[in-house]
Amino acid sequence: MPYTKEELKDLAYYQNLLDADEQAYLVERERLKSLVDVSGSYYDGNLIVRDEAGTIRLFENPYTGELYDDEASTLFVSRTVNQLKDDDSINEILNREIREL
Repeated sequence: MPYTKEELKDLAYYQNLLDADEQAYLVERERLKSLVDVSGSYYDGNLIVRDEAGTIRLFENPYTGELYDDEASTLFVSRTVNQLKDDDSINEILNREIREL
């Protein structure tokens, strides 16, 4: 029969397992954070922690469930948009002559 949440709070084995998982999580966060630390220079967000697939890795405090408020949790997004030229050079690429079928 499975344990209830109240019973798990009193179970030493489960509490040790939970603590080990939390510590491993924090060690992994620190390891990845140390890989992207920029010593003495301004952090512009281009070294944010990612996994092998390129997915951004954000970590939360395992005790409170809130995101850490540091450079490893800050994502910079460029809002610069390339604008088309104001001349007619686009007409050489697009065929704008609409004909009836």
